[in-house]
Amino acid sequence: MTIRKSLPLLATTALLTAGLAAPATADAVADFYKGKTVTVVVAAGPGGGHTKYTQYLAPFLEKHMPGKPSFIVQNMGGAGGTKAANFLYTRGRKDGTMIGILLSDTPLASRLRTTGVKYVAKEFQFLGGADQPRSAFVVYKTTGVKSLDDAKKKQVVLGSTGKGSQTYVLPTLVNSMLGTKFKVITGYRGMGGIYLAMDKAEVQGFQSSWSGYKIARPHLVEKIDVIAANALTPLKDRPDVPLLKDLMTNPEDKKVAELLGGNMILGRGWLAPPGVPADRINALRMAFKKAIDDPEAIAGAKKRRMTWESARWQDMQAAAERITNTDPAIIARMQKALGLKKK
Repeated sequence: MTIRKSLPLLATTALLTAGLAAPATADAVADFYKGKTVTVVVAAGPGGGHTKYTQYLAPFLEKHMPGKPSFIVQNMGGAGGTKAANFLYTRGRKDGTMIGILLSDTPLASRLRTTGVKYVAKEFQFLGGADQPRSAFVVYKTTGVKSLDDAKKKQVVLGSTGKGSQTYVLPTLVNSMLGTKFKVITGYRGMGGIYLAMDKAEVQGFQSSWSGYKIARPHLVEKIDVIAANALTPLKDRPDVPLLKDLMTNPEDKKVAELLGGNMILGRGWLAPPGVPADRINALRMAFKKAIDDPEAIAGAKKRRMTWESARWQDMQAAAERITNTDPAIIARMQKALGLKKK
């Protein structure tokens, strides 16, 4: 009889303890963030899709984050996102007041680059994503190039932010694997710089996020053609655009294209550096989920013609893990096509 009575008592005590523990943790997180500022390091220059999404989402994070901290944007473009990734990984504050948004190709760059990488992609703590951008080859209609087959016969000048970014990596790989004649001009500051170069007719197109261009230059969408997409699933608004992975005839090149397409879930993904306490990571993840599910945020994004396709932090973490553990033979194939020496 004594045992029968004591078990419910213990269970009740455990439940009460658990019930008190959660608010105590939540209160501790709220107390920590109250009056503080969270810096969001964006691995791109101003004017591009990454910055626009960050600026748009920040007020909703302030609304849903315990303690109501303010969120500010710090642009840190350079080296295809590696500059920001290195900074967050080695020098980013580990208390939860500094988070970041990397480029979709930044985790892969940690495997491709032979120098300058100081981070391990899978060790970042992903928070979620408001958009899963599909990158695409975008060119002006005036080029007369309507497919990658056309690009094998006629040179098209594409703008690029640098040799570490997908704006350079993808066209260079496609030149090597499919025989296209893309001429890539590097050195532009962020996608905003590339868009401006297109406006000035310095370049004829780019390879990067299709949704980002639609947000930045909605009035010019009718003047361009999307000739191929780097994704695993079709573009929602242009489902007839061929996928890069389906255009590859060599089995090894197809594996490369599938890796690149699967990489896109990390585009515009929010993350924290290693070492941030678990309770603050959980609070950031919950606030992010509430922000992207906020009806006001969804309605505003639709009004602004912003693609709103959320990504779970678990799926992003798995993608970073997959990239970090990619078969060295696939990485070697890419390095060879890019003219890089093996690590």
